[in-house]
Amino acid sequence: MWLWLHLISWAVLAVAAGIAIFSHTRQFVMWTMIARVCYLVSIVSGVVLMRFAFARNPLLTVVKILLAIGLIGLIEVAFAGKKQQHLSKPILWSALAAFALVTVTGFVLAQFRPFV
Repeated sequence: MWLWLHLISWAVLAVAAGIAIFSHTRQFVMWTMIARVCYLVSIVSGVVLMRFAFARNPLLTVVKILLAIGLIGLIEVAFAGKKQQHLSKPILWSALAAFALVTVTGFVLAQFRPFV
């Protein structure tokens, strides 16, 4: 159950962040709030899942935690840039790369469950 909650919250986070960054200003606030709620759900479910992952691979678990915190920071920087209308492409590409790294690392930690 926690794994599915974590996966769904990250998927909704990706969609909400994408829409917020590429939307008009009226929709921007709503989608950023949805993304921030997804942060909270992801952090809580991640803490629960961390107990299982840390027993299996402590180093990769710490790396994923740091990557996820960095991704949240990059998304927030992108939100701030969008709000001030100075969104830079390097921040956008860095957030996309960090999202890919967090996704791959998470699936490796979960031993590619629930998809295997």
